[in-house]
Amino acid sequence: MNPLSWLTITSSIILSTALISSTTHWLMTWVCLEINTLSMIPIISKPHHPRATEAATKYYLTQTLASTTLLLGATMNAMNTSNWEMHLTSETMTMMIITLALMMKMAAAPFHFWLPEVSQGTTTLTTLTILTWQKIAPLTILLITHNKTNITLTLTSAILSVTIGGLGGLNQTQLRKLMAFSSIAHTGWILATLTMAPNISTLTFIIYTTATTPMFLSINLTNTTTIKDIGTMWTISPHLMTILSITILSLAGLPPLTGFMPKWLILNKMIHHNMIIEATMMAMASLLSLYMYMRLIYTSSMTLPPHTTLMPMKWRTTHKKTPQSSSTLTMLTALLLPLTPKM
Repeated sequence: MNPLSWLTITSSIILSTALISSTTHWLMTWVCLEINTLSMIPIISKPHHPRATEAATKYYLTQTLASTTLLLGATMNAMNTSNWEMHLTSETMTMMIITLALMMKMAAAPFHFWLPEVSQGTTTLTTLTILTWQKIAPLTILLITHNKTNITLTLTSAILSVTIGGLGGLNQTQLRKLMAFSSIAHTGWILATLTMAPNISTLTFIIYTTATTPMFLSINLTNTTTIKDIGTMWTISPHLMTILSITILSLAGLPPLTGFMPKWLILNKMIHHNMIIEATMMAMASLLSLYMYMRLIYTSSMTLPPHTTLMPMKWRTTHKKTPQSSSTLTMLTALLLPLTPKM
């Protein structure tokens, strides 16, 4: 891609996301979301492959539908209350429409359908951007309006997201699709405490991003696309395999790794608000995701020679140097749990 085009697109994505966090006007928010969407289209379609074009089209249609729905909700609010301020949005129906639109942008269930297909159709680093950076804008809007958001709607979506994220990943062999379903499940955990404790939702997103980034960087370095490829990662770099194993365990939310922190805080907050049934359902549904992560751990770390595996492995000899950022982020995903009492 032309360096000038690349600079323009990257600047547009960063600035549109930053502006959303500082604006208070619904029209300005909608414009920034549209700029963000349009800037992602050329990046998704960059590989010049029919799958990439298909992914870009699906992404564009879904995001545009969500933005249009958000504009409809904001216009309804302006007609009824004569203001465009985000903080003053009080109409119940308006907030429900806007929340549903933002859930579609974040790929929360039941509006998750587009994310696995888009993730599979584009490159690994673009998928990382969609799963992490592109969630910042809708999450910021939800955090700004959290005290007006319908708690029943967010909790229903949260339980659905955790369940579908786990179920969808069970039958996947493609890593990018698998990580997309992982993202859907984590989006459910983010939505669970959005109305009660937005600070915990923000912390959950930060920890998810910190854990997902080294995972995708490792996958990108070794050109890994399927679960079979993970089985031979130790031949390319034992360090990368260690980074991947720790990151997967942290994403699974197992103590004493950092990934356990948000689940602990979220379940504690839900029980404190007497949401025992909802908390139990989410904890049980997360076992599906845990099985998905354990399958990755088994393939990457527990089938090394002289142990045998039940599936044929691919043999590859390419080797690249592990970036320092992966090691740093892996340390964060493994060692931050003692900071929980400070959160």
